[in-house]
Amino acid sequence: MTEGVGAAPLNEVQQRRCMGWSARAWLRVWRGVMQGMGDWRGESALEVGAGVHSSLAPLLLQKVQRVECSALDAATLPVLQARHAALLAPEDAARISTSVQDVRALRGRWDCIVMKSVLGGLFRMGDADGVAHMQALIAQLRREHLTEGGWLISLDNGRTALEPLFAGFGARRNGWRFFAAGDFPPAQVARGFGVLGAFSAATRLGAVGHAVDDALYAVDYALAPLTQRHAVLGHGWKAGVG
Repeated sequence: MTEGVGAAPLNEVQQRRCMGWSARAWLRVWRGVMQGMGDWRGESALEVGAGVHSSLAPLLLQKVQRVECSALDAATLPVLQARHAALLAPEDAARISTSVQDVRALRGRWDCIVMKSVLGGLFRMGDADGVAHMQALIAQLRREHLTEGGWLISLDNGRTALEPLFAGFGARRNGWRFFAAGDFPPAQVARGFGVLGAFSAATRLGAVGHAVDDALYAVDYALAPLTQRHAVLGHGWKAGVG
């Protein structure tokens, strides 16, 4: 555990910018997972699968000293660097490096590894054994790429009762996998939220879409006591536990 980790706090709008689509719903789940980790702190973190719409690296600076923010495509790196520079003080932005990484071919160990909306794209519906393959990857990451006492964090799209209505839209049309909570290995921290956040307007309609997403969040918040299957799922697995 590392003492004194931290960065200048981001305000609410800045934190939502890190999340991208359906930002309020995803940020709620992220905060729940971070709370479940307690006062844990580390030296290093790796974000896998950052993209043009979202990057959690700035949020990770509250937990670790330095972050490697990786994407699958080198063309994405300038976008990530510009976003970090816009959100953070220069001394905090300097604590984030960028790289190209494939989560299936990592080399090295980190105190924390974070994935947002990565697993559904890796293990699409065309893979009949996709859930088993996902579970195997999680076990491998915990075993081979986390330091002792480190954390693997994943935020994923959850399968709700509304999925048949959205089957022909966006990533679903390309076989993106939406997981049930029971698909994941037992986790030390598990959080979920929302139903209507399963479909994001922000990535399609810009500022108007963000307003639509915020309205959907308000309805989801009101329905939360009745919701059992969530559109956003968050899990935290600790190395060497379970």
